[in-house]
Amino acid sequence: MEKITKQDIDNFLDCKTIAVAGASRNEKSFSASAIAHLRSKNYKVFSINPNFKENNSERNEFKTTADLPVGINNLLVLTSPLQTTSVIQQAVEKGIQNIWIQQKSETPEALDLCRKNNIHLVYKHCIFMFTQPEGIHRFHYGMKKIFGLIPH
Repeated sequence: MEKITKQDIDNFLDCKTIAVAGASRNEKSFSASAIAHLRSKNYKVFSINPNFKENNSERNEFKTTADLPVGINNLLVLTSPLQTTSVIQQAVEKGIQNIWIQQKSETPEALDLCRKNNIHLVYKHCIFMFTQPEGIHRFHYGMKKIFGLIPH
């Protein structure tokens, strides 16, 4: 397992445009919270969910990674592990080079696919911890920092 560094995380977050696979319209879902948080931090977010009725560029909602507009190079994966490898394959085919697989979404196959395609990868970390955490996420960040679990 390669070590994820603070620089890896900063490189991903420096781009203020992020596509999010596994987006949900359920406002109480983790993905909706993550998207709202990223937008509150001035990120432009493109939501991906195969259950959207159609692609809607005005709302930045797309059915698949392949449907994203050209030029999006950062993908946050919040899918079930059963869907992650398929999403990564679409991202590779789309030419996306920077992928953050949210903790609990990764699979060995998805990680191998990223490695084989020289994807800049962050995984086993929660994006909330590194985007000016608030509330419970700030507490988790503090605890991880105390125990030396924050990349440096």
